[in-house]
Order: sequence, then C-alpha cells, then structure tokens
Amino acid sequence: MNESDKRSILSYCSEKRLSVGDVLFEYGEPSLTLYFLTEGRLAVHKFTGFQEKMQVVALLDNATVVSESALLEKKCHKTKVTVIESALLYCLTQEKHQVLQKENPALAARFFEYLLAVVSLRLEKTSERLAHIL
Repeated sequence: MNESDKRSILSYCSEKRLSVGDVLFEYGEPSLTLYFLTEGRLAVHKFTGFQEKMQVVALLDNATVVSESALLEKKCHKTKVTVIESALLYCLTQEKHQVLQKENPALAARFFEYLLAVVSLRLEKTSERLAHIL
C-alpha cells in the first residue's frame, strides 16, 4: 500500500496508547478489532499445553499488524498480547472496516491484499523456524 492508502485507512481508525505491562487482549476474548502497531513492542503469549502455562511465541515491533483475523470472522483470540515497550496503536473495528468497504471498495480490496501479504509472510517465517527446530 502506498502512503496515501495508509493515511486513508488510518482515517477509519481510533488511537490507543498503552504502557509497559498493559494487556492489549486476553486469550479467549472476542476478536473484533485489528491493530496497527506504530510505536513500541508487543509480546504474543500462547498456551503451551502444559497445565496453564503460557509461553512468548513472538515479539512484534512497530510497523506491524496485530489481530488481522478480526476482520474475517467473529472468533476469539487464541493468544494473549502484552506491551513490553510503550505502544501506540491504531484500531480498526469490524464496523469501521464495513464502512470502509462501502465507501471505498477499491481501497478495501488493496487493504485486504496487504493483509494477505502480511499473513503469508508470517506463515513463511513460522515454517522456517519450525524447520530449524525439527
């Protein structure tokens, strides 16, 4: 996406500031919002399957997307995300995304292509890490 597209998308978003130790969302909460992390760092925690233990499985730096599946269907988070460096996020709710789709379908399509590229890259990196472990 070009800079103009990014600014247009952000016009549909609200801003959220979080401090170190804050929780962006908990495991099991409804996934209703996509987040753009523009400053800070987040930790993604996942249950290990051993009792109730959670493990950090990813660190997210600024200029990344968090909870992209929130725009696809109504489901619950399968991870917990916490703030490890003060964060500035822009929040795109399902409702605002629907408005974007109605008002600017071409931009919404380019945005979905961008999200698909992000998800594809994450899957590729995860596969590489798994191959190194095995």
